[in-house]
Amino acid sequence: MSRLPVDPAIAGTDRSVASAYLASILPAVIAHYGLDEDAVLAEAGLDPAVLSETGRMVPLVDAMRLFLVILSRTGDPGMGFEIGRQVRARSYQVLGYAILSSEDLGQAIERLMRFEKLAGNLGETTMNRVGDIVRLTWHCPVQGEPARYLTEAAITGWVTFARQLVDAAPAPLRVCFRHAAQVDADRYERHFQCPVEFAADFDGVEVPESFLRLPLSGADPGLSGMMEREAAQLLTDYDSQTNLVNAVRSEIYRLLADGEPTVEQVAGRLQMAERTLQGRLRKQGASFQEVLDGLRRSLAALYMQDARLSLTDIGLLLGFAEQSSFTRAFRRWHGESPARVRQRLAE
Repeated sequence: MSRLPVDPAIAGTDRSVASAYLASILPAVIAHYGLDEDAVLAEAGLDPAVLSETGRMVPLVDAMRLFLVILSRTGDPGMGFEIGRQVRARSYQVLGYAILSSEDLGQAIERLMRFEKLAGNLGETTMNRVGDIVRLTWHCPVQGEPARYLTEAAITGWVTFARQLVDAAPAPLRVCFRHAAQVDADRYERHFQCPVEFAADFDGVEVPESFLRLPLSGADPGLSGMMEREAAQLLTDYDSQTNLVNAVRSEIYRLLADGEPTVEQVAGRLQMAERTLQGRLRKQGASFQEVLDGLRRSLAALYMQDARLSLTDIGLLLGFAEQSSFTRAFRRWHGESPARVRQRLAE
């Protein structure tokens, strides 16, 4: 079985995925592999209710935990590609509908680049022209093996979605990935219907410049303006609100190794009063304790995969003063002791 090494430091960043994206693609991915969704979510330690909360951003470390479970059960190195093949307009919610109502493919791409954070704060899309060729490049900030899965999911998602926008959509000129091929390239070329290059010098897609003028089958000038305004407002809300939870998580992560962080410590590091921080978190339906508990649970799942760490080490890394406190918390999260889970992982 393959295992995806996830750097725990991801938990201390603002990288996240929209719950709508996960809720949209997960059933299809689960069905493709013939898995049981409830069992996968349970093993990943994710509450199904999280996926049904409109507008929620799921920390990347939690999403990676989910796909680590799928990878461990399937061993498919093309999992990122399969995820991208399941993308639909609803996967991106407001961003998706803003793209759908665009006048042409050029405007759709412009909106993708401007509002892509609404689907997930994972990477950045750029576009440049070389003669009559347009190159779309995806820049993944995550390092190591996880970058391969994220990149394939993003770029495959572009092409999959574009085919839903344009009647009889033509194929790209080529699709490129910087990483080496892990599976037969024919699997990818059958989907993309064009040459696929691995070990390339960029991650992305090249298309003729004329593609930008292709009209969208669902173009609606009235709806387009409304969706543009809604996407712009959501982006403003994201920058002013969602980043607070991410900032709290990040500060907690930095403090954990020195013991259990307090709300006073985190508020001080964020240069705000404790009462102000708690009030702003409440407005977003969260509490300091929930953020702390969620981060600890996410990190515990990753640390348990590292055989070099003893259970005592893990408890200390999570800021627990005593091993018994870590054991009680772990039982509450998973319904069994960390010793039992560690034993099962070793089998």
